[in-house]
Amino acid sequence: MTAQEIEQLQQAAEFIYKGLKITNKPKQDNYYKSLILKWESNQIFKDQVSAIAKGLQLKVVHASVDYGVIILPLNENSLFSFGGLQNIRKNLGCKGTDDAVLRRGVISLAMIAVMASFFRDEIQVIEYKEKIETQTLSGIVSLLLDICNSLKEKYDTDKADIPEYMREGWEIILRLPTVKEGSSSNINSISGLITRIANLFVDEGLLKEDTHARDDLAWFPMKRFIEQSKRETSTGIFNYCMEIHYEQKKKFEERI
Repeated sequence: MTAQEIEQLQQAAEFIYKGLKITNKPKQDNYYKSLILKWESNQIFKDQVSAIAKGLQLKVVHASVDYGVIILPLNENSLFSFGGLQNIRKNLGCKGTDDAVLRRGVISLAMIAVMASFFRDEIQVIEYKEKIETQTLSGIVSLLLDICNSLKEKYDTDKADIPEYMREGWEIILRLPTVKEGSSSNINSISGLITRIANLFVDEGLLKEDTHARDDLAWFPMKRFIEQSKRETSTGIFNYCMEIHYEQKKKFEERI
């Protein structure tokens, strides 16, 4: 292998490294910008990046000077996977927190509600036109309650084969107060739970807080969130929960 080939492999690794550091901005880093331009114009370099990323259980889903490099884990078992439930529970935890609130079903449903508040299905993600649409805390809380009630009604009526951890999740959520007295950010309330998850998403470069919102907390999606939503809204438990939610919603409307 020549020195030039070795240098290009190093650059491919640096491309991935810079993409994993979500605070990096190509317009403020000329070397980062040059790597992206090389990725856009050099197929061999792009193939090398893809091979290294695949070896790390990662995938480059977007790269541009405007948004930087967006890299997502190939699966939830990746070392680089954000959103591992154990990790999120650890980050959400605090002294005195009721452990029940941090159980798998609770966190899963809360994360589904946050994502679904922006994109209800895969089609909405595909049709998203980069316009800034904020979602409020109260709106996400309302959607989470609607989803939980839909799942409960489906299970109570049809004895649907819903995973045990999801049943435990909605039972806990429906017992929580909307806002904990004395603090709207207390994790032992629905508002507090959503706020803490949204703030984690902000830290990961997925959401950005709308600092102009006056009466309620609000966030809008970043490019990284949109790219991750393309995957999450087309597979897995997200689709399962939202299909049941729409089915129950339709039945309710037909009864009116």
